[in-house]
This record gives sequence, structure tokens and C-alpha cells, in this order.
Amino acid sequence: MGNKIPIDTKEMKLDSELLKLMPRVLIEEFRAFIFEKEPKIKVAAVNPKNPALQQYLNKNFGKKLEWFQATEEDINCILKNCQKDYKADIVQLAAAANESNNNITRVVDDIITFAFAEKASDIHIEPKRDEILVRFRLDGVLHTICRLAKNTHPALLARFKILANLKIDEHMHPQDGRIEPENSPDTSLRISILPTLFGEKVAMRILDESNKSLSIHELGFSDEQQEVVMENIEKPYGMIITCGPTGSGKTTTLYALLQLLKKEGVNISTLEDPIEYLLEGVNQTQINPRIKLDFASGLRALLRQDPDIIMVGEIRDSETANMATNAALTGHLLFTTLHTNDAASAFPRLLDMKVEDFIITSTVNLVIAQRLVRKICDNCAQMEVLDPVILRKIKERKDIVALLEEREEGLLDSLKERTFRVGKGCEKCFQSGYLGRIGIFELLKPSKKIQALVLTHKSAENIEAAAKKDGFKDMMFDGIEKVFNGSTTFSEVLRVTRNA
Repeated sequence: MGNKIPIDTKEMKLDSELLKLMPRVLIEEFRAFIFEKEPKIKVAAVNPKNPALQQYLNKNFGKKLEWFQATEEDINCILKNCQKDYKADIVQLAAAANESNNNITRVVDDIITFAFAEKASDIHIEPKRDEILVRFRLDGVLHTICRLAKNTHPALLARFKILANLKIDEHMHPQDGRIEPENSPDTSLRISILPTLFGEKVAMRILDESNKSLSIHELGFSDEQQEVVMENIEKPYGMIITCGPTGSGKTTTLYALLQLLKKEGVNISTLEDPIEYLLEGVNQTQINPRIKLDFASGLRALLRQDPDIIMVGEIRDSETANMATNAALTGHLLFTTLHTNDAASAFPRLLDMKVEDFIITSTVNLVIAQRLVRKICDNCAQMEVLDPVILRKIKERKDIVALLEEREEGLLDSLKERTFRVGKGCEKCFQSGYLGRIGIFELLKPSKKIQALVLTHKSAENIEAAAKKDGFKDMMFDGIEKVFNGSTTFSEVLRVTRNA
């Protein structure tokens, strides 16, 4: 049943139209492929009598087929020449899973593998009234990947629970766990399952422990900012704090700083929740509340380990705050993070945590506040004038107006005629116009004036105003610099700084 394939498969590359008829995932499953669709659909298969293959073709095309005999070598050549399209595969498998749950395992595997391939930070499986939504967080923004029929939800949920060793018969209470993919030993997923109105929602944070720590230049620090950072991390003791909301890159910045300090003869120890990736030459400890190992108890134990440099993943409470500042006061260089919107707010936050004001002024060397903005996709970048809506938003922000006028007299009025680099949108960037992220930063080094304000418990606004008189440049300044050098856009800077 079938003639010899008339084309050399070593050179054959199926176009997108042919792959829509039989996606790569089905080529793998059926060991067959379609290489021509007009006037007849021409199918090459290792086993043309495969009932599943014949059922698929008859159901979807219902026209006369012309069969050709393929070898395993032919199939392998086709697969090698066809870049894997996970999105199409998931959609295809999901469609098959609408009628049968047999493909659920492959749906789950492809969702996870696709998320790894796209460098997603999170995977969301969201039950809605009539469907299941699969979304990835790419460069900080959620993108819809595919939609599954509602009747696949129980099997999909059960599969994720099995992978995470959770209770598959528990549907009323939240569950947390971890998935360790067999084919990716350096990558794991922290999974959270939460009951919602339309069923249990799955959220997974991807933790890639093999990630290469970035340099501070790659993170987005300017030359001037790098000088300030280097000056302060080379001090023998004290505290360096990074600030920002969840997902703003605080821990990544601390990893980059620790990489600069790694050398023979120095003991660097960390307390993290979670350990996001492995740092060679650094002693990393995972916080585990189940065994009563929190930041406070972990820091207490760590201080008996003769550390030179300490990283505390986050200061969440008064006990940890006081232990950390005392450690910084007694000869240790300590790095940590705080959840504040800006650098100046770090001082009132420590005061709120009952840290003595004189200890704060004696220990804090540098506060770095940051956000992550999406970088313009180089593949589809072009020059365009500003969108009128964005221009109006810029004019409504007094802080931006002041910075633009400070940068160049009359700049605000000339913005509407100027062109700026933007991403048009392409397949590489999911039509978003952005690919990758970069930090925008503000660095606050406590001067004598600022220390005096902290000692008198002044507000963050007072501290920032005093800092600006000494030349302090806030995140908005850094963001505007990155707009003008073509790294990002005004809309991105406005998006991430609206609460700063």
C-alpha cells in the first residue's frame, strides 16, 4: 500500500500549511507526514494501515488520499527539518483530548516543555465557565497559549497532582508541591493549587537552577550606577538592600552582586525561599517552614557558620530585621530584599519593624530599588512616532515632564514629532514587540543628611526630597534614559512605575 516517496526527505522541509494538516506531534505519533495537499492529499507513512492514522485522516479530510511508503529514516529527517511547534502540538493534542483523556499526559508534558522553551517564568491553568485557559508569563506579562475543553479539567488536574505528589482526591483545600521533570534535572516547578469558582486553578513557578547569573551590566546598571555598586559591595561590613514588588528582579540582582564577591578565602552563605538557581562556591540554604526553618531561625544558625558574606532572601518580620542589622553591624556584609516601592521607603519600613534608628544609620550602605521593563524585540524593531494616548499620559505625569525638561529644554513639546524605537510584533516575541527584560534602578546611598532624617523618623517623601538635592536619580530617570537609548518604550516605563 504505497509507492516510494518522490522527494528526498533529507532536504524536505514541510511548510506551515502542511504542518497545520498534520502537526509535528502527530508526525511523531503516527510516524507519517503529509507532503502535498493539492490536488490530492499525499501521505507518507511507515505503516499506512495504522488504524489511528487512517481514522485521523478520514475524519479530518474525507477526500481521496494518495499513500506513499516511508521509512523510519524518512520520518526522522522530516522531524529534524521541522522546528517543533509546541503551541500547535498542544492545540492539536487538546482537541484530541476533548473526546478522550488519553492524550492528557502528552498535553501536560508539552505545556511544561513549551514553557521551558519559551523561558516562561510561570504557567497558569485557569478553569473558566466553559473552558480551560492555559497561560504563560513571558517577560512579566501573561499570554494565552491555548484553550482546552472544560471536560479535560479533571484529568488535567489529576495529572499535575500526580507529578507533584499531591492528593488527587482533595478538591476543597489549597495544596502546594513541587514537580521535578525527569528530562530536565536542573529545572523544577513550584506548584500551587487553589479552589476557585469554576474549579481548581493551577499556578506553577519555573525554577531553573542552571541559569547563568547575569553581570550587573547585563542587568541594566549604567556605568555610573556600577561605580556606586562596586564602591559599596567592597566594604567589609554593612547592609545592601534591594527593594521592589514581587517579580521585580531583586533576587537576581543580589545573585549578580554575590558573583562579584566570590573568591578563595571568603565564606558566602545564603538563606533563600526558594533557591532560584545554584551559585557555585556559595553555601545555599532553602527555607522550610515545615521543619521550623524560617529566615530568623536560619539566620541564627547561619551566624554560627563563620560567614563573611550573608544573603537573606527577604526580611519579612521584626525578628529577622533585627538579627540582620545586628549581623551587619558586627562585621558581616549582608545582602537582603524588602518589599517597598522605592528606595527611600526602606528606612521607614525598617523602623516599622522595630529596628533601632541608630542601628539603621550605622548599617545600611546602599539601597537599590528596581523594576523590570520589557526590552524591544530586535527582530521586529522599527522607528515610530509616539502614540497620542502615550503622549497624553506622559504630559499628565509631572515627574516625567520635569525630567524631560531637565534633559533638554523644549523636549516635551517636540516629543510628538520625534520617532522612537518600538517593536512591531512578530512570531519570535508572540506579537508583543518585546523580548527579554532589563532593569531600571534607583540607588540611594545614605548621606549625613539622610541619616539625620532617619534618626528623627522622617517620612520616605522627606528622605527622597533630601536625596534629590544631593543628586539622587530615581527609577523614572533611569527608565527615560533607557527609552532614549532604544532599550524600551515609554509605555513600558509608565506601566511598571505607576505605583512607584
